[in-house]
Amino acid sequence: SVSVAQNHEIISKNVKISLQKGEHLLITGPNGIGKTTLLEKLAAGKEGTKITKDVRVGYYRQDFSTLDFNQTVHECLTDALKIGGKPSATINPEEYLRSTAAGFLVTGEIINSKIGTLSEGQKGLVSFARLVLMRPGVIILDEPTNHINFRHIPVIAAALDEYQGAMILVSHIPEFVSQVRIDQTLDLTRE
Repeated sequence: SVSVAQNHEIISKNVKISLQKGEHLLITGPNGIGKTTLLEKLAAGKEGTKITKDVRVGYYRQDFSTLDFNQTVHECLTDALKIGGKPSATINPEEYLRSTAAGFLVTGEIINSKIGTLSEGQKGLVSFARLVLMRPGVIILDEPTNHINFRHIPVIAAALDEYQGAMILVSHIPEFVSQVRIDQTLDLTRE
């Protein structure tokens, strides 16, 4: 069940979302209809939502509240790597961390900077690198291109398109969505 705002009235709606491993879902609807609230419920496992036990959830929030602004980027990514573990025993963890970060243009001085000092766009790129290192089974993405420089959007789209886990995406950018594999769409405006 999700609360949906229509003509300034809050209407409760039952929404059934069923995602199999590896499926990508796009949630659409006008601003203010309750998409962010629905994503928050899913991420927190609140009443009426269920993500299979032991499935790690990665959550990309528009306000970057999943990041600790007092940490350095390197500390943040190291914590994510501890959660996700190395993809294979032969990989050097530091090299893996740095190459993943570089894939999202997080290089040079940025890696030793405090997250709170970064631009919104840089925080977004760090959030993506963090998600990759966490290796979640499900990623929930709330407007992931809001603060990203348009030149960097293809980098993000390519990473998401290749993502093998389940994905729930909210985005108002059709050019971005068209570059990402979508298996199902849930339109919250429909009756």
